[in-house]
Parts: sequence; C-alpha cells; structure tokens
Amino acid sequence: AVVSTRVRAQLQSDLSAGKFSCAICREEEGAVIGYAMFVYTFDLEAGRLMYLEDLYVREKYRGKGVGSDMWEWLVATAKREGCASMEFSVLSWNVTAIPFYVKRGARNLTNEHGKSVLRYNVL
Repeated sequence: AVVSTRVRAQLQSDLSAGKFSCAICREEEGAVIGYAMFVYTFDLEAGRLMYLEDLYVREKYRGKGVGSDMWEWLVATAKREGCASMEFSVLSWNVTAIPFYVKRGARNLTNEHGKSVLRYNVL
C-alpha cells in the first residue's frame, strides 16, 4: 500500500501514543511481510469489539499460512480482551480476501443487517 508522508507521520504518532494497536506477524530479511492493524471500539448491542482496519500479507507470501497465523492471533487477542466480535470492511473487488474471512467463520453483514459503510472526509 502506498502511504503519504502525512499519513505515515500520523500513523507513527498514533502508534506511539497507544491510540491503536499494530501487530506485525513477522519479518523476513529485515522486511515486513505481513501486518494487522486494529482498534478496540464498542457497540451498544454487542459490547466491546475489535475493529480490524487492515490485515495485509505481501503477495509473494500469500498462501503460506502467514495470514492464517495472523488471523488466529487476532481472534485469540479479541477473546482475551473480552471482545464480543471482530468487525472489518473488505473492498468488493478484493475477491481473495472475502473467501479467506468467510472460510474462517466471518459473516457478510452487508445484506444481512442492511448496513452501509459511509465516510465523511474531514480533511
């Protein structure tokens, strides 16, 4: 993913301030090959939940268990922290990610709950 200088600086600042968590799966030859970024939030119906902002594995490492290992770590962490669920968005064109999550038990709430994802740009 391409990250602008402004976003990179904000990310480093927020990580240092503990505003969200970031788990790096592993490095190979000094390069990050996969990461997960998440925050804890709250739903008045379900209680505490983990919002997964990003789960990324470099293309050449996909299909080798890296994403599965990170997913298992995220689920275990969410359970340990008392989260009722994990929520995340997947872009509709990401045809490999959707089956990855569904295979692991995630439900697509787009139609089931009639939710729409909205964004209001402040900057």
